[in-house]
Amino acid sequence: MVEKRESFSSVSLVRQGEHSFYSLTLPSELLAETCYVVDREEDPIEGFQRELDAKRAKEIAMYIDSGLGTIPSSIVLSAQDDAGLIYNSKTKSVSFNNIKKAFLIIDGQHRVYGFTLAKKAFRVPVVIYSGLSKRDETRLFIDINSKQKGVPPELLLDIKKLAEYENDQEEFLREVFDIFQADTSSCLFGRLSPASKAKGKLTRSTFNTAIKPLVKIFGGKSESEIFFILNSYFLAFDDAVLVKLDIRDHMFNATFFKAVCGFFPVVAHKVKDRFGAIYNVDNFYHFLVKIGSVVKASKLKISGSAYKPLVITFEECLKEDFQL
Repeated sequence: MVEKRESFSSVSLVRQGEHSFYSLTLPSELLAETCYVVDREEDPIEGFQRELDAKRAKEIAMYIDSGLGTIPSSIVLSAQDDAGLIYNSKTKSVSFNNIKKAFLIIDGQHRVYGFTLAKKAFRVPVVIYSGLSKRDETRLFIDINSKQKGVPPELLLDIKKLAEYENDQEEFLREVFDIFQADTSSCLFGRLSPASKAKGKLTRSTFNTAIKPLVKIFGGKSESEIFFILNSYFLAFDDAVLVKLDIRDHMFNATFFKAVCGFFPVVAHKVKDRFGAIYNVDNFYHFLVKIGSVVKASKLKISGSAYKPLVITFEECLKEDFQL
């Protein structure tokens, strides 16, 4: 059986160090037909890719079909022997066999998988290596995934407003965060970092993760109302627990902050029952002081990213036989 050949022009031959590769564009549907991956689960000996994430691929397909998206970054491929890749230096073109496993994907497997799910097709930048050994392919995969540093999620979250990518919840949380960052009465004033990680400061992503589960509790309250309630709670927790135990910096550890926020619904419920939903510093302090009076600093030791054990410790303190 004669294999179908594909030919494409406007190809650049690029030499870097010991290797060279071809740079060109290919139709997305052709990539879906001719590319493949071998992950570690499928082949623990030869495989080096991570397992495909179907959800991520579907999101890419939806992005493509929306007509608004663009994917300018190159798919990195390794031509296999059966592809029969030939480069013509005179015509600046490459030709290869249109077969199922012509190219091994070194980088971009989810994008290619997304192409198979998308209804629309378009030209995609690709880089094709030829004549690589399995060792070379694996090393190239490692280099691409270790030498290229991704954009911090804190920065992506911080600039979503500029890109007009925020959903309603992200916009709401951003505005609450911004009040905590700007208001000098904030318990977190000077200790927030919106766009990057910083020692001794809480990032926007940490703040959002901790506060997001609480949003539904507040119902239709405004950003300023939520700031007042949460800030009152944080100030009371600081004074009743952290100051007393001399561990004030704990508040600005991501794990501990999540625990403090995770404990908020328990205390807020007690405040509502006792004081009729008047969420001020004094009313929060009324309950939180029990914790500072019965717990030892050693019991509030931070261990990795597990914050729920700390929440359980806080809850146990309120169950102690302790009378004000």
